[in-house]
Amino acid sequence: MAWAIILIVLFVLAVILLLPVRVKGSYGQGAWSVAVYYAFIRVFHKESAPPKEPDVPPKPDEDGSPFFAPPQEEETSPAAAAAKPETAHPKPEPAKPEQTSAAESVSLHKPEQTAPETANASAESKPEKPAKKPKKPKKPKAEASAEENAADDNTETVSEPQSAKKKRGIRGFIERLKPHSLSDVSGLAKDGCAALSPALRFLTKHLHFRHIRLYAAVASDDPADTAQLYGKICAAVYNLIGQLQCWVDLEADEVRILADFFGSKSDFRASGELRVSPAAAIVLVLILGGKFLWRTLCRFRNEDKDAKRYEKESAPLPET
Repeated sequence: MAWAIILIVLFVLAVILLLPVRVKGSYGQGAWSVAVYYAFIRVFHKESAPPKEPDVPPKPDEDGSPFFAPPQEEETSPAAAAAKPETAHPKPEPAKPEQTSAAESVSLHKPEQTAPETANASAESKPEKPAKKPKKPKKPKAEASAEENAADDNTETVSEPQSAKKKRGIRGFIERLKPHSLSDVSGLAKDGCAALSPALRFLTKHLHFRHIRLYAAVASDDPADTAQLYGKICAAVYNLIGQLQCWVDLEADEVRILADFFGSKSDFRASGELRVSPAAAIVLVLILGGKFLWRTLCRFRNEDKDAKRYEKESAPLPET
């Protein structure tokens, strides 16, 4: 029973990883659209905004003046004007003198506080200062220097094994991967280029271009320039398609390039579909990462060997 469940799970995973991811794209008349499908389910879709219609001015009337409806004025009769009440603006009232209350009059005639009372209040408001801490006795310079030397020895003995552990662990490898000089950058670039070649060879075998359709109408103001441009575009497009078919799995349904001697603007339309399986993408990442790590480890090993050899050669000879 357990083996049957494992086989079913493996079969489902294989189907999920082998189903292709299809990317459909199209372009025509300044508008484009992109859609991603997985197992006949649309995962992503985006298209350009529709082009705005140009503002067309109003057509002129028969007399030659532009047609527009003049604003209609409201006809007011004398009876309606008389019926409307006139809005009377209220006159501002004169400001009255403010009457002082009895409490304010009492506060005005309140006698001021005497000097001794204010002094007592200020003394009570001030917080008391904390007492000073007793100073520690100073140690002699000889004892202080001895303690500092002992602390330095302890830090050196503790830091040495920790640094050795970091160099040997994964953190040390990651820190070593970070470029600190121009030689490190060039070494990482060489490792990346060496890992890229097998990944590209694998990728070209698992990229499938289907339903490629291309339409182009070449036009210009001069018919002679149109003929020259038509010849150049035909040579470039057909040679490019032939070269791509040698490297990538490409199937073109329709490719049409025409010369429009009566038009003034060229027209271009294209559509196609790209198919990639998730299993191929996972294998590609594994090939790229594995090859890069292997090349980097080999380079670090050679650098360590060269450093040890240089230390042995530059070490002083033992005295006889």
